[in-house]
Amino acid sequence: MKGQGAVEYMIILAVVVILGLIIVGFLGGWPWAKESSAVEASQGYWASTDISLPSYALHADGLVMNLQNNLDTNILVNNITVGAVVNESAALALAPRANGITSVGQVCTAPGEKFDFSPVLISYTDLSTGADYTLIGDVPLRGVCS
Repeated sequence: MKGQGAVEYMIILAVVVILGLIIVGFLGGWPWAKESSAVEASQGYWASTDISLPSYALHADGLVMNLQNNLDTNILVNNITVGAVVNESAALALAPRANGITSVGQVCTAPGEKFDFSPVLISYTDLSTGADYTLIGDVPLRGVCS
């Protein structure tokens, strides 16, 4: 009989722990997991846009971005706005599926510092039609300064 009481206690304790984890998950998860998932969501979003950013890094000397043209036409990136900073001298011609590197004057003060830039606008010209477009990011550009 003593063993039965211990087993019942352990089962009740396990059920309480599992319910607690489920409740924490529904209420928003763990704070440290939320921060990293926000960065991963930002990276995933920006890797899938028409003019994508498969990689980007913020350093003390600026925000360096790898742009990729995911459209089926040649484009000319005219300027990029990240937060309140505009790079009007981007002038980066990209063929379909081609990549190019550019930078914006956003800076960080210390490695490990988190950044969250919004809005992100990429203005470009479709070289086959001459039409001008602006990609307006729905998700902020997030990451950690390196």
